[in-house]
Amino acid sequence: MAGLKEIRRRITSVKNTKQITRAMKLVSAAKLRRAQDAAVFGRAYVKQLARTLEKIASELPEGFSHPLLGSGEEVARRRVVVVAGERGLCGAYNSTVLKTVMLKEGRATDGLQRDFVCIGRRAVSFAKRQGWDIAGVFEGMPEEAARLPVAEIVESVVRDFLKGDIDEVVVYFTEFRSAMSQEVRCIPLLPFAADSKGTDETAAAG
Repeated sequence: MAGLKEIRRRITSVKNTKQITRAMKLVSAAKLRRAQDAAVFGRAYVKQLARTLEKIASELPEGFSHPLLGSGEEVARRRVVVVAGERGLCGAYNSTVLKTVMLKEGRATDGLQRDFVCIGRRAVSFAKRQGWDIAGVFEGMPEEAARLPVAEIVESVVRDFLKGDIDEVVVYFTEFRSAMSQEVRCIPLLPFAADSKGTDETAAAG
């Protein structure tokens, strides 16, 4: 009799767990849909903004100079901005971008001095484990893209660039392709150039 009660109790427990996991699945699906919509809708804006900046830069008069355009001197100090997630359990999203940064920047033998701005707890913890020179840390990022401290991050790298503490800035991030596929991109931020459309340092994820 006791055995039958135990079986019934376990059946009830499994049914309750099923209901909980089903609710979690629905919530996760809704979050994924919102994130996917934001990525797709924002892509057109980013592309148009890039085209506008490139057009302006290409039409500058000969001899025009600006601090953000660089001095033309040899690059000796690079700042690497790494964008990763706050949590794990997201497939290759974090591992691929961090592995790419490790191969391209962390183990580079080109003689450049490098420091890193880490966005997201996964990027921060990875950089600390590797012993990288960390110039900035941004953790506890909100889920809503509109609340990300973009202005603070940009201001910090622009300030150091204008002071001459760094000669160039690149950013590594994961570009959304689909729910099952992303691509790691490396984009030069500073000095600004008309043809700054990204490098070939890409790697598929997912």
